[in-house]
Amino acid sequence: MNSPKYLSVSIVNMYIHNVFVAEEMLHDIDVVGEVSGISVVRGHAYFTLKDKDAQIACNSFNCAKTYVPKNGELIIVRGSVSYYGKNGRLSLNADRITPYGAGLLAMQLEELKNKLLKEGLFAEEHKKRLPAYCRNVCVLTSTTGAVIRDIITTVRRYNEVIDINVYGVQVQGENSASSIVNALRVTDELGFDVIIIARGGGSREDLMPFNDEKLVRSIYAAKTPIISAVGHETDYTLCDLVADARAATPTAAAELIAYDTTAIREELSAFAARAKSLLTDKVSASARNLSTASRRMLAAASARNTASFAAFALSSEYMRGAAENLLRDKRVRYEKSLTSLGAANPVSILEKGFFTLTGEKGRIRNIAQLSVGDNITVNSGDGYAQATVNNVTVGEKR
Repeated sequence: MNSPKYLSVSIVNMYIHNVFVAEEMLHDIDVVGEVSGISVVRGHAYFTLKDKDAQIACNSFNCAKTYVPKNGELIIVRGSVSYYGKNGRLSLNADRITPYGAGLLAMQLEELKNKLLKEGLFAEEHKKRLPAYCRNVCVLTSTTGAVIRDIITTVRRYNEVIDINVYGVQVQGENSASSIVNALRVTDELGFDVIIIARGGGSREDLMPFNDEKLVRSIYAAKTPIISAVGHETDYTLCDLVADARAATPTAAAELIAYDTTAIREELSAFAARAKSLLTDKVSASARNLSTASRRMLAAASARNTASFAAFALSSEYMRGAAENLLRDKRVRYEKSLTSLGAANPVSILEKGFFTLTGEKGRIRNIAQLSVGDNITVNSGDGYAQATVNNVTVGEKR
């Protein structure tokens, strides 16, 4: 006979528990309902969350970290469904509790924030740098509030050069977000250095227009750098997150764009004085260096001139000696030439008793040139004589 098949209570409850653990749809869910039978024991809150058709047990462990509701209050519980196997009890373990009105609004705002965050609208790399020295600024705010007066007063404490243009918008109420979107679309095309979106403090509901998705996307798409100056220091809106800069208050926004022209003039004057001093020092140092270089060049030139003059004198002396030797040699050769010429001079030969004969055809060098009857001239050292040839004998000597 086969043994009966059965499961223990522990196995069944463990299986049910595991089903709830594995079911993602039952994790981190928001459940709205009315509080009933709440009690706080040793820092943990236990209550029933119900509506007209059903109810579920809720646990809020370490409830001091969240909101502790009252009986009959409508709340939103964020948590996960759990099944406790030891007593077979199903419950909703609460991680966060918020009152329904504000809670629903906060939940919707958180969802929008996360959506825009994932899209990169709050990324630092997208934010534009504010100009260091603005000249033309536009403020989108109410023209009747104290905000614009605070901004103008703050800026004028520093300088008179920034042009502050006010574009009136609705900053509270049902149509305020669209009013700011339209104004931003217009002013973004006018070439302002910076646009400030500003309003004073208010309740969370008053500031909700500055969490509007269309307005956030308009700020993200703007070409002009945007400063968000909404509410007080502790107030944060989605406009603050998407803007290129966030100011805690409108006055703080004015501090961001204002610059002290008096301090700038003083700084420029100090800079000019330092530059003048540095330039004077550099000119003086250059003059000293030039004087030193001039003295060195003069000394080097003088030494070179002295060496050149010495070399020139030595060369001159050498050339003078060479010229004298050359002249002496030429003179000796000249005298020798004169002696040689004197010895070969026909006049000298004639003075020694020799004669030369010339005829009608020129000088007569041999007897064969003569004919009987030729008229000839006889030249001697002391004169000449005319003669006529009477006899010509060739080959014989007398």
